[in-house]
Amino acid sequence: MTQTTNTKNQRHIWIAVLLSLIMPGLGQIYCGKLARGLVFTFLNFLPLPVTIGLFAMSTSSLLMPAVIAMILLAGLIQLTAIIDSAFLAHNAKEYVLKDYNKPVVYVLLLVLITTGSVGSAFYLREQLLEAFRVPTASNYPTILPGDRFIANKIAYKSTDPKRGDLIVFVNPEDRRINYINRVIAVAGETVEIKNSELYVNDQKLQRQKLPQSTLDDIRIQVRDKPLEGDVYEETNGDAKYKIFLAGHRPPGYFAKMTVPKHHCFVLGDNRNHSKDSRYFGPVLLATVKGRADYLYFPAKDWSRFGKIR
Repeated sequence: MTQTTNTKNQRHIWIAVLLSLIMPGLGQIYCGKLARGLVFTFLNFLPLPVTIGLFAMSTSSLLMPAVIAMILLAGLIQLTAIIDSAFLAHNAKEYVLKDYNKPVVYVLLLVLITTGSVGSAFYLREQLLEAFRVPTASNYPTILPGDRFIANKIAYKSTDPKRGDLIVFVNPEDRRINYINRVIAVAGETVEIKNSELYVNDQKLQRQKLPQSTLDDIRIQVRDKPLEGDVYEETNGDAKYKIFLAGHRPPGYFAKMTVPKHHCFVLGDNRNHSKDSRYFGPVLLATVKGRADYLYFPAKDWSRFGKIR
C-alpha cells in the first residue's frame, strides 16, 4: 500500500486493544500490519464453520469435546490478538498513516466479518447446539439449580431418544418454557409406579443406595430449607443414572399406561420435586429440542464441568 501522508501519528495502545476486543485483527490493521490483521480476522472466524462442520459430519462421543476446544481456541485467538496489537502500538513511535487507516475501512471489515459470524452463530444455535440455564432442582443431583449446559440438537436427527437420556423439550402446558427431564420409557413401553417403585414393561427398575458423601459438594436448599433425602443409582435398561428421593414423603403411585407412538415418558431425577410426565403426560417427540450433553458452567462444584453423567 502507498503512503498518503508524511504526518507522524503515534499509535495508542488503548485504541489498539479496544479494536482487538471489537474484532481480532482490527488492532493489527490500525498499527499498519494489514496482512497480520487479516490473518487474525480469519482465525477468529474459523472456529464457527469448523464447529458446524464437526456437527454435520460426526456423531462421535468426541464431538462435544472438539466443540469446546474450538470455543477455547477462539478465546485464545482473541487474547493473542489483543497482546500482539498492544505490542505493535507500543513500538509504533513514529507511525506513518497507510491508505487503509480510515474509519470507513475498519467499519467495512467489521460489517463483513460480523455478518458472516452472526449468520454462522445463528445457524449453530438453531440447528446444532444451544445453551440453557436450569433454575430449578427437578433433576437434582444430576443437574443443580444454576447449572448451565449445552444441548446437542442433532442427537435425534436420525434416531429417537432412548431410556436414560436427559432431554430438553417444550413444556406441553406453556410453549414459551423449556423443560429438561430424564427419558424413562419410549413408545410402546409401559410405565407404572407402585409404592414409590418404578416399573417399565412390568419390570421393577433396580436402584442402589449411594453414600451421603456423594452429595457433599452439591447440597442445595428448596424453599429456603436444606433438601434432605437419599441418593440412588437407578438402572434402566443399558442406562445408569442418579436419582434423589426426598425423605418423609408418602409412597408414590402412577397408574399403568402405555407410551403412545411418537412419544416418550419422562421423569425428573429429583422424583419428589419434579413436574414431569406424571402431570402433563408423555412428551411428543416433535417437541424435543435436543439432548443435554455438557455442563459448561456448573453450579457449586467445578469438578462437574464437562460431559453430563
